[in-house]
Amino acid sequence: MRTLVLISLLLAAGCPPRVSYPECKVDPDCAEHGQVCSAGFCKECRDDTDCAKAHPDRPLCKNALCVAKPQCVKNEDCGAGQKCSAEGKCVAECGADQDCGEGKKCLSGRCSAEESCLADADCGEGRACVDKLCKAQGGVLQSSASQKLGACEVKAVYFGFDDATLEPDARKQLDEDFQCLQQSAFRRAILSGHTDERGTTEYNLALGMRRADAVKKYLAGLGIDFRRLKAVSYGKERPADPGHDEAAWSRNRRVELSTEQ
Repeated sequence: MRTLVLISLLLAAGCPPRVSYPECKVDPDCAEHGQVCSAGFCKECRDDTDCAKAHPDRPLCKNALCVAKPQCVKNEDCGAGQKCSAEGKCVAECGADQDCGEGKKCLSGRCSAEESCLADADCGEGRACVDKLCKAQGGVLQSSASQKLGACEVKAVYFGFDDATLEPDARKQLDEDFQCLQQSAFRRAILSGHTDERGTTEYNLALGMRRADAVKKYLAGLGIDFRRLKAVSYGKERPADPGHDEAAWSRNRRVELSTEQ
C-alpha cells in the first residue's frame, strides 16, 4: 500500500499542472476558442499569418487582435476631395470653411477656390452659379419658361415630385422643341434643370441635373448632336414661382431650354 501511494505521489510530482483558459502553454490549449498561445495567454494572433488564415477580412495582427487593412495611410491614397483620417479611412476633405486654407471654402466636403459654388447664394450680387463656378449673369441669351426662335418657340418641360422621368406630355413638348431647334441657327442649347423648394440644396442640384440629362438624352435621340447640348442644374435656387404650395412647386419642377448663338 505504501508503495502505491509513493508511486502516485511521484507521478503527480512529475506532471505539470493543467492550465485553464485564457492561460495556455501551447496552441492546442487555445484551439477550442479559435486562438493561438502567445506569452502564456490565448490571443487572437501572434502575427499577420494567423489573421490571414483565420480572418481574411481582417488580415493584419495589431496588439494581438486581427484588424482590417487601413483604407489609406496618407492623403494621396484617397480620391479627389478626400483626406486620410487618423483611423486610416478616406473622409471628406472638409466639414467647414475653416478646414480649408486661405482663399478657399468648403463645398460638398471639398476645399474649393472662392469662385466655386453650389448655388447662386454662394456668389456675390450680379453673379450666378454656373457649372459650379461663379459667373457674371448674362452668358446665356435667355432662361425662362419659353424662348422665341424666329417663327417658332421652345418651351420648358415639367416633372413629377422627386422624379426625373419624362412623362408623355413632356415628350410631346420636346418633339415640338426639337422641330423648332432644327429650324434655328444656334451654337449650343442649354438645358437647365430646376426643382421645387423641398429638400436640401445638394439633393436638389443632383435632381435638377438628372432632369436636364433626361432631356439631353431625349433630344440627342431625336437627332441633335450631343455636343451641342449642355445640361446644367440650378436645383431649387431659381424658382419660376415663388409660392409655397403644390401649384407653385409643379411650375418649378422643370427643365428650361435656351440657346447660345
